[in-house]
Amino acid sequence: MSEVDRRIYELHRKIMNEFMGGKCYDIDESFVIDCIENVFTNTGLSIKDITLFDIDGNIVNSINDARYVRVVAEGKGVDGDQIFTLALIRIRNSYRVLYLQSAVRES
Repeated sequence: MSEVDRRIYELHRKIMNEFMGGKCYDIDESFVIDCIENVFTNTGLSIKDITLFDIDGNIVNSINDARYVRVVAEGKGVDGDQIFTLALIRIRNSYRVLYLQSAVRES
């Protein structure tokens, strides 16, 4: 494994551990995006874009309508965009954000 591959692996593992470890669990609708942003910035990544999707993959503007979140980030000595897909689960009046997958799109 190259040094760049190792850095990507470690960085994506940290992001996954934060979300799967309950970092953004049982939060109010108004804090979902803030919580996601905090996880990424605390890991050293800069967010370029956050997009919300409904269950059918259509872009939506409201957290209430969203079931997935795509985060495009950059940083940590990796050329290209780092793309993360997160699930957004609503339980009663609170939300949980869970890590689904990640990838790197080389520039």
